[in-house]
Amino acid sequence: MDRESFIFYRSFYEAIRCMPSDVQAEIYPAICEYALFGKIPKSLSEVAKGMFTLIKPNIDVNTARFENGKKGGRKRTKKQVASAESAYVLTYEQEVEQMRNDEKWRITICEDFNITAEEYDKRLSRFLDRCNDDKARKGKEHHDSFVDCQSHLRYWMTKAYPQQQTTIPQAIPDNSSVPFPEVGDDFGGMDYDEQ
Repeated sequence: MDRESFIFYRSFYEAIRCMPSDVQAEIYPAICEYALFGKIPKSLSEVAKGMFTLIKPNIDVNTARFENGKKGGRKRTKKQVASAESAYVLTYEQEVEQMRNDEKWRITICEDFNITAEEYDKRLSRFLDRCNDDKARKGKEHHDSFVDCQSHLRYWMTKAYPQQQTTIPQAIPDNSSVPFPEVGDDFGGMDYDEQ
């Protein structure tokens, strides 16, 4: 398993740099011989052996990647007849009909936009008109996915029907009108030194 090169990480250097010179002199050749020739070092000091034990798994992973890369990687398989994108074929009409029939989706949209079910149906019809306009202008027959269609509906509704502010802010009462009992200079509690 001779190799011409191997990956030596900065973390190896920073960890070894903290070691005494005699340990550094042991560990550098041990790493090189193991990574390049597969030779496991036999006579390392305890500190050098500990350092080598920490570094060895990284070298092993990189060696395995190198060996697998020499094989050429994964073999190519036949492409699937239909990709995920081309498998989605609902028309705009079918998408809108599906959204009309999905009770959970209808409730969510009605609550989010504060509209009635009748208004939701009207807006779906207008959304379908908008999608058909896109079909005429762009030649696009359907959305990329049903989730894309739902996202488009939400976005379109925020632009076509900007929500009005439904709550009227109430006047903040004047501090003098707030009924608090008169407590003097303290906060109403009893100080311990008064006991």
